[in-house]
Amino acid sequence: MQISFQNDSEALKLLDFVSVHPLGAEFRTCIQFLPQQGMHVDISESSADKWLILLRDSFHSFLLEEKTLTVLEQIIVGKFFYREREEIEAIIEIASSIIDGERAVNGDAAFDNEKQSIEFGLQSILEGKVSFSFDSFTTFRLKSFQHTLEKYVVKAIDEYKLEQDYQNFIATLRDCLFGQEPKFTKLHLVNSDGFHFYDQAFTKLDRPRINSLIDRRLLAKSSLFLDTVILAPLLSIAPVNLYIYTDDKEEGLIQTISRIFEERATVLPLSSFSRANE
Repeated sequence: MQISFQNDSEALKLLDFVSVHPLGAEFRTCIQFLPQQGMHVDISESSADKWLILLRDSFHSFLLEEKTLTVLEQIIVGKFFYREREEIEAIIEIASSIIDGERAVNGDAAFDNEKQSIEFGLQSILEGKVSFSFDSFTTFRLKSFQHTLEKYVVKAIDEYKLEQDYQNFIATLRDCLFGQEPKFTKLHLVNSDGFHFYDQAFTKLDRPRINSLIDRRLLAKSSLFLDTVILAPLLSIAPVNLYIYTDDKEEGLIQTISRIFEERATVLPLSSFSRANE
């Protein structure tokens, strides 16, 4: 019986999975790699059950470790019609990250159906000792694998679109910032039980003062959806240098502000503010 692959590299990869399987040593001499042809497998009827276990497990490992990225791309291009290489690679990266995260927590539970499908598909093939292509086997016998990966692609596309929207939002706010005349040379933003504004002399700005500094033209731009508590005042004041004091650099709003102000922003630990204010 012969199993063909897209290339010799794939055939050798499957042989690697066979070799590390507990049954691999027993049957290694019955498997022969044939350059540009794939693998020849000499199966005896007396050991058919062991062959089924060996090939099922090896196919399953090969499928998850070597074919997932290829199938993800096929789904992204064939079903969702993405054509730009940069977009395709970004979605694949997000989908792979989601899959890896779930596998780290739950193992391969999400792909248990594939192992059963492989076993059912191989049973009839081994009984008839029919030669076949691994890719054809994946396409016609493992539709559940396609469906499982399609769910991950949908999640990845949603995340990708959200990230694109976020990047566009950041770019728009950055353009607004560059169009503003700085009202302060320095502004200190302290993240401690809420956000508090201090001017270059470390004088705290109360809410009426902050509101008076807001450029109403920014709020009139309906596409921005600016809050009047943090972002609208920051963009309106447009300080030449913004100092952010926080003990949580990874907080979403801190990250957003840092991305908008880029080199104008300096993030410091909260303790730095008390020392600077002494």
